[in-house]
Amino acid sequence: MKLVFFSDTHGMHEDVQLPLGDILVFCGDMCRRSKLEDVSDFSNYIKKQSHKYKIVIAGNHDFPFENEDKIRAEKLITDSGAIYLNDSGTSIEGISFWGSPVQPEFMSWAFNRSRGDDIKRHWEKIPHNTDVLVTHGPPCGILDKLRPSGINVGCEDLLEKVLEVMPAIHAFGHIHEGYGVKKKGHTIFVNACNLDERYQCVNNAIELEIWPKCGKTIPE
Repeated sequence: MKLVFFSDTHGMHEDVQLPLGDILVFCGDMCRRSKLEDVSDFSNYIKKQSHKYKIVIAGNHDFPFENEDKIRAEKLITDSGAIYLNDSGTSIEGISFWGSPVQPEFMSWAFNRSRGDDIKRHWEKIPHNTDVLVTHGPPCGILDKLRPSGINVGCEDLLEKVLEVMPAIHAFGHIHEGYGVKKKGHTIFVNACNLDERYQCVNNAIELEIWPKCGKTIPE
């Protein structure tokens, strides 16, 4: 099955050219102004896509999914035909997905969690049979470097859990300058940010193939 990953569109989703595939996966940060209207616009965009299955998680700019608009925001996504994941999972034709919007605390964004026990309790929920893990933030040391400092800002506890679970794919966004694909051990890591650090839409969606139950993945 072909999976298509994209992330961090910040209201510029119409500028992203999405290739055809079986499963479309969005890794968070759909909003430009963190308003429910942003979610509505994104849900209309998702509804128009021809992929048989669609999976969406929220990101740190997506406040409607964590504030008083939470129920309405989630309904907009599910009404578009997508599966919304929030520390939850789904199975599609033998492939197990798990999604979470949380990331280590920075300023006062949505889904912030303190490093250590606070965020670790979210990662502890990830099942060991997960084939495709979708989080908004990256694990520490993998496609998570800020420019120009070169500092790794990913989550250490998330990396520990990923190395334990060994999913075939771990997809995320959040750190725009980390865009790309990297294989480490049994897992292919995907930073699917479409916008760069200057918030210019310059990066393509990322395509991967996955075969249920055999654990093989290859970049397209």
